[in-house]
Amino acid sequence: MRFTRSLIFLSVLLLGIVPVLQAQDQSAPPLQWGAFQVNGSAGVGYRFTDIKGYQPMYLELYDLRKGPRVTEFTLFGHSNGTNPFADEFSLTTSGLGGDPYPAVQLNLSKNKVYDLHVNWRQAYFYWNQNDGIILPTRGTTGLTDNHDWATVRKIGSVDLTLHATNNLRFNFQYYRTSFTGNTFTTFSPDYLGSPGSWGTFARAAAFPLLAPTSDYTNRFTGGFDYTYRDWNFHYNVGYQTFNDTINLNNTTSPELPIDITTSGNANYILNQASWTDYRKLTTPVSEFSYNGKPNSWLNLRGSYIFYRYSGPATFDQSFNGTTGTTATPYAVSQSGRATVSEPTNIVAQGFTAHVKDWWDVNFDYRFSKFTTTTTSTFTSLFNGAVPVTDPPQPIHDNNDWSDSLNQFDFDMMFTPKSNWVIRPGISYFKSSVGVTEDGVVDDARTLDYHTVWPSLAVFYRPTKRLSLRGDIHGYSTSASYTALTPHTDLTSRIVATYRITDKLSLQNELYLVSQKLLAVEFHGKSQANTTMLTYAVSPKYSMFGGFSYDNELATGVIAWQRGVPEPQTIETGDKLRDQALNRIWQGGFEAQPVAHFGIRFTGNYVRTTGLGQESGINPVYGPLTFPYATGTLYYDFPKAGRFSIDLQRTYYIQQIITGNNFSANMLTIRWMRQF
Repeated sequence: MRFTRSLIFLSVLLLGIVPVLQAQDQSAPPLQWGAFQVNGSAGVGYRFTDIKGYQPMYLELYDLRKGPRVTEFTLFGHSNGTNPFADEFSLTTSGLGGDPYPAVQLNLSKNKVYDLHVNWRQAYFYWNQNDGIILPTRGTTGLTDNHDWATVRKIGSVDLTLHATNNLRFNFQYYRTSFTGNTFTTFSPDYLGSPGSWGTFARAAAFPLLAPTSDYTNRFTGGFDYTYRDWNFHYNVGYQTFNDTINLNNTTSPELPIDITTSGNANYILNQASWTDYRKLTTPVSEFSYNGKPNSWLNLRGSYIFYRYSGPATFDQSFNGTTGTTATPYAVSQSGRATVSEPTNIVAQGFTAHVKDWWDVNFDYRFSKFTTTTTSTFTSLFNGAVPVTDPPQPIHDNNDWSDSLNQFDFDMMFTPKSNWVIRPGISYFKSSVGVTEDGVVDDARTLDYHTVWPSLAVFYRPTKRLSLRGDIHGYSTSASYTALTPHTDLTSRIVATYRITDKLSLQNELYLVSQKLLAVEFHGKSQANTTMLTYAVSPKYSMFGGFSYDNELATGVIAWQRGVPEPQTIETGDKLRDQALNRIWQGGFEAQPVAHFGIRFTGNYVRTTGLGQESGINPVYGPLTFPYATGTLYYDFPKAGRFSIDLQRTYYIQQIITGNNFSANMLTIRWMRQF
């Protein structure tokens, strides 16, 4: 019914707007604004939406809401030099009025005097699975991870360059980013000094918490660019701050775990949880770089970057409830205070040597060292008493963590003929991670490892109609610092483009990945192939179609660390299998059958099969279907501009978590005028 009303409203609007559009004159001379000649475009519209099903999933994938929109606005101005303040300016905007990624950009410049750039953009992020879904075989809870968020990131910057001379420029920059919003996460009650038996409860009892978050970064820098003959020098100095606050609390009281279908979990109760986390870090900023040519066959480049983050961090937490069938009460409070210092030094040096007209050699060396020094105090109370720990509480911890990386990159580029490019290369990494606690080396977290990364890239065009390009690279590391770091990785890609005729072309891309980490029996493989056919009948008629195939498989073993002992060996441990087979059909066309009138259509159909499953546990995600199509009708009124109608249709069907399914119709009317 709502969609029908939207169509009626659109018909009435069309009847009223068309005569107005036809009455306008788009052939007027360029606009004059003071000393500037200006031109640009403006677009406005209104979107209608009709959504059925689980709307949070629609927001996650699209976030295209109903209401008026400024679809675009551009304004460009040029002066003949008579304006004392600026010679050129531009203002561009997109997505204003409620779309998920609005942006604004302003540029001003005066020749050989200054350049000013102001940027602002915003992005909304949503994730909200249907946690209350009911399935006959799974009950009402425990199907999803209960991790949801509705957040927004804002990024703004102001860059000003002053031209002192033709060779010397001074730069000033202000940069700010913020990340705020509501998030929901899960909390496993645990505390400093808890016994191993507590781990069974902590691992099984994951309670949902509301966690509003906010962090802000501000950066102020100033510097210079200097050019001397074939040399360029750049230096920035400044100050940067980072503030992060998060407060977590239980959503209801009393609260049950997210999964009460598992035996015993319904006896675990959380009455109250309060958790506050705060960090403040500040750092000086020093960034230097240069590049130049000491002679005709050699290019040099280098840089040095220094940061030293430091500041306080605080942590306060309390929670209470009951455990087990006997309703044993518990009450825990703990806190932490820390000061952090994180100096970072990064040095890079490289060169390119032009050995022959057809032979270039590139070499780069990069050294980075990141060090964290933390002085902290942690205390906890369990039912009013200090838990038995070794060493006894409070724990005063002086922790030093450092990561030094030496990286060598070497490659050569050969162009024996105009239709041949061959680029072999090799990279070598030496990483040293060292951790000391109260002056004693922590062997479990201290590790040196080496990585070798060969690569080969080739471009070949045997004829004017056929071109081939591809690359292969892989790495082999002597050790894996985390359980998520593969020991070996091999990746290859091949792209072929064939122009069958001047109007018909075919492109095919093949992508292969293979990863291994034998210590946890991890194997990961991915094969993807994409074929695209385009046909341009004439400037007024074109079409395309394609098919993509993506097969991903990952297997491994899970080793639990807390609670009742689980199988810990590769032969008997919990198996993890994650497989997805994705197929995407896509196509579209554009036609202008008569003067001023056009039609455009694009669509794709996504079908995913496969399961993500741990042995002994039912899968929580699996096959899904996700088509999306957009049709556009437009008419160019010679004296008014372009009037467009967009109709978008989509639906989303998950086979397992059916509560996430939705369907949507989106109708947008737009008018765009150039001036």
